[in-house]
Amino acid sequence: MTIQNLKIKIPWPFFEVNVFLIESKNEYAIIDTGLSYQDNFKKLYEFIEGTCGWNRIKFIILTHGHPDHYGNIKDIFHNIRKIPILLHPKDNDRVLEIPKEERKEGAIFAYEYLAKNGVPEDKLEIIKEQSKSYFTSKYRIQKEDVFFQDEIQIGETTLKVFQTPGHTPGHVILYDEKNGTVFAGDHVFSKGFPVPLLFFTKKEDRFQNLPAWISSLKILEQLDIKVVYPGHLEPIYEIKAVVSKMKERVEKMKKKVYDIVSTQPITIYEIGQKLYPNVPDEFWSFKFSEAQGYIDLLKNENLIKSSEENSKIYYEKI
Repeated sequence: MTIQNLKIKIPWPFFEVNVFLIESKNEYAIIDTGLSYQDNFKKLYEFIEGTCGWNRIKFIILTHGHPDHYGNIKDIFHNIRKIPILLHPKDNDRVLEIPKEERKEGAIFAYEYLAKNGVPEDKLEIIKEQSKSYFTSKYRIQKEDVFFQDEIQIGETTLKVFQTPGHTPGHVILYDEKNGTVFAGDHVFSKGFPVPLLFFTKKEDRFQNLPAWISSLKILEQLDIKVVYPGHLEPIYEIKAVVSKMKERVEKMKKKVYDIVSTQPITIYEIGQKLYPNVPDEFWSFKFSEAQGYIDLLKNENLIKSSEENSKIYYEKI
């Protein structure tokens, strides 16, 4: 198997996303497509056209349902042709077209949930606008365009597909056992921390990202791996050391959150601000999402409790 990498711009932290073109015995597949942003589609089009040509792409494989990983699919379908897409069903709500009323209900629930957990009104106004764009059909595709299976064959290469819920419920990694190669999406990075972002597609549907992510790390510890190609940043050659470091970070941050809630009843938004006082406020959702993750861990361990006052939820130690 040969691997070629194209780095695609995104306007968020981790300023590029990795698109991989893999080849085996003259068969080709694309892993993730990058965000539909600025001239990204043109860059992707020229990259594929200049290597194997679009007519030879057998599959597009999506590691998960975030727009920086699937955003160029609609342009591919519109300007080139429809190509079969592997996507885990647990991420269908993030990628496929779903009824407008269902998307609206998810946006309303997200707004109400964030308000209850201390997010200020000015931030909630931003959420209203983001919800309109994030739940839009701008990037979305139809159910008949996707499939899922536990293995996918590219020439002589067999990629085993492992569900690794955490960053999203339907996140997957792809494992080439013969070469010890993993395509990891946003499950792990060579540095930094893959914050599991909150996402609500349906009313009263909140996935516990961080507990699920920690559990999914076990898969990387069990596989015989030589190199990991993540969705952002550079390849990882010592994956067990990276996983160990990430677990240590989780324990350290969990203790920090416990210490914060031990001083006084406090909202999740306020916890996020205390965790990262120097991170620009425009990234408050990242801070909130991570704080929520540690609250989930502490609640699951019965170390903290919650109470509601004046339509706000506060957490404190038991």
